[in-house]
Amino acid sequence: MHTAASERLAVVAAYFCIFIGIGVWVPYFPLYLADLGYTGSEIGLVIGIQPALRWCGALGWAHVADRWRNRHRILVVTAAAGAVCFVPLLFVRDVRAVLMVLSAISLFHGTLIPMLDATVMDNLAALGGDYGRLRLWGSLGFILGSAGSAPLVHLWSPSIVPYLLVSPGLLMVLSLMRVPPTQLEQHAHVRGPWKLMTPQLSTFLLSAVLLQISCGTWSGFFGVHTAALGFSDAIPGFTYGLAVTFEIALMYFGRQLLDRYQAVNVLLLSLVLTAVRWLLTAAASNEILVILLQLGHVFSFSAFHLSALRLLERYVPRAHRTSGQALYGAVSFGVGGSAGLWLAGTLVEQAGTRGAFLFEAALALLALWPALRLRRFER
Repeated sequence: MHTAASERLAVVAAYFCIFIGIGVWVPYFPLYLADLGYTGSEIGLVIGIQPALRWCGALGWAHVADRWRNRHRILVVTAAAGAVCFVPLLFVRDVRAVLMVLSAISLFHGTLIPMLDATVMDNLAALGGDYGRLRLWGSLGFILGSAGSAPLVHLWSPSIVPYLLVSPGLLMVLSLMRVPPTQLEQHAHVRGPWKLMTPQLSTFLLSAVLLQISCGTWSGFFGVHTAALGFSDAIPGFTYGLAVTFEIALMYFGRQLLDRYQAVNVLLLSLVLTAVRWLLTAAASNEILVILLQLGHVFSFSAFHLSALRLLERYVPRAHRTSGQALYGAVSFGVGGSAGLWLAGTLVEQAGTRGAFLFEAALALLALWPALRLRRFER
């Protein structure tokens, strides 16, 4: 029988291991593909299709988990299957083969974060009552994955990247086996995720997807922006690490922030500060100023995400919590993430990174319109 302390440790370890892999993937997998000789369009195809596949898979698995109340079993099985699918990356080189392997990984592993988040929210009281202080271990894992990989990639070349992606898999699966299995609210008539769309949820998701689209240049082309400004090649990695470090601080104090201020108000503030961040990033040329502006990531991601989870608790019935988390991820990070990268690529090609950031500042401001409607729903 699992104790509350062991379950909390398992949740911490699971977040940590999942995000170690993401910390390796984000900065170094495109570099690995370039090292294999892939063209820019081939890299764009291989990387760009993954968010849509991840979140389509997440929606399907989430519906199964809510319909048959077997979330914990699905979480462990998909984690193990996806970890096994990483192994062929050690051997395949052809574009089509790599695309097939990554597609299988995405369809299995896309459900990990929304299902783990739903598990934590269902068992939050027993796990200490503070989502942010559990989730911050994921941010620490990301930092370790990205910073720890840098000297290894430098020493052994990008060819080591697949080995670094395979390594955390076993511990991740073992950790997920010990997270709380409890899934609240038995329900005889579970609806599909697409049937959860109330006016409140639809309005919130519109704001979320617009925000994520506005993050496309930061997510995919910040290194291009700093290179165009003549900065060192080390600046993007240093900036990402610094931004995630500040993210940890906000995650730690996030519960107090949301208890003191309404989630909708924190969400509105996050959108305003994100718009200001992109506007000033477009204008800034000083290296230190450009780096400091990216500390706004704590609002563009962390504060917005914590507010989102608090709002989802109100907008989605407990029996559909896994599907609600997956729907939020699919619309925001899946549709918004993929559309943001595509739009950013087009904008950078036509108007440069400064023009892209300016356009995205307008998108972040546009996201205020549905967010302001949420305040009326709260009354």
